[in-house]
Amino acid sequence: MQVSDTPSIAGPGHNLATTADILRDRFKPLLDEVEDLAKRATAAKNALTDGAIANDNERDPFISLGIEARKLAKRLGETKLATTKPLRDEVTETNRFFDTITARPENIQSTFETIVGRYDAKKREEARIAAAEVARLAQEEAKRKLEEAAASSHSVLGDVLLQEASDAEHRAAVAVNEAVSAGSGPTKTEVGTVSATARWKHRITDPAKIPLEKLRPYMSLDDLDKFCRAFVVKNKNSMALPGVEIFQEQKTSFRG
Repeated sequence: MQVSDTPSIAGPGHNLATTADILRDRFKPLLDEVEDLAKRATAAKNALTDGAIANDNERDPFISLGIEARKLAKRLGETKLATTKPLRDEVTETNRFFDTITARPENIQSTFETIVGRYDAKKREEARIAAAEVARLAQEEAKRKLEEAAASSHSVLGDVLLQEASDAEHRAAVAVNEAVSAGSGPTKTEVGTVSATARWKHRITDPAKIPLEKLRPYMSLDDLDKFCRAFVVKNKNSMALPGVEIFQEQKTSFRG
C-alpha cells in the first residue's frame, strides 16, 4: 500500500503515516519540479557578477525563469485549491450541522439565565437591603451603649457598660462588612449554583463626537497601521501625515 493510500486520520500513539508524509508521497512530481527550478534559479544568480545583470543576454534567462516560476506557482495554487476545497467544504458543512443543533440548547440556556437572573437580582437586592438594615441597627445599638457608659456615674457599672459598648461596636463593624458584600456571592441551590457577573460595555451613539486623542493610549501599532493604510490609499501623496513616510513601492512583474 502506498503512503498516499493510508488513512489520513490516526489516533495518538499510532505508527501510521502523517499528513505531511502523505502529501510528500502524493505530490512528489511537483516537489521535483520545484527542486529543479530552484537549482536552475540558483545557478543563474550565481553566474552574475556582483549579483547584478550587466546586459540583455544576462537579463533574458531571468525573465524566462521568472515566467516559469509564476506558471508553476499558479499551478501549485490550483492544485492546493483542488486538494483543500473538499476538506474545507466538509469542515464548513460539519460546522453548519453542529451550529444548527447547538443553537437550540444555547437559546434555552440564554433564555433561562435571563429569567432566573431577574429573580436572582431581586433576591440579591433584598439581601443587600436586609443586611444594610441589620448594620444600621447594630450601629445604633453601639452608639446607645456608648452613651450609656458615658452617662454612668458608677465606676464598676460604667466599665461593664463600656465593655458592652465595645462588643456592640464590634458587632456593628461585622454587620457593616456583611452588608457591603451582601448579595454578591454565588447562590447555591440543590440543583446548581447561580452566579452573577457584571461587565462594563459600550455602544457608539455618535462617532463624530468621539475624542480620538483619548483613545490613542489604547491603540495598538496594528490599529494605527490600518488607519494609515486607509489614509494613504485615499490621499496618496497629496496630503502629508505627520509621523508617517508616504512613498511608492515599485514592483516588476513578468508576462509571457
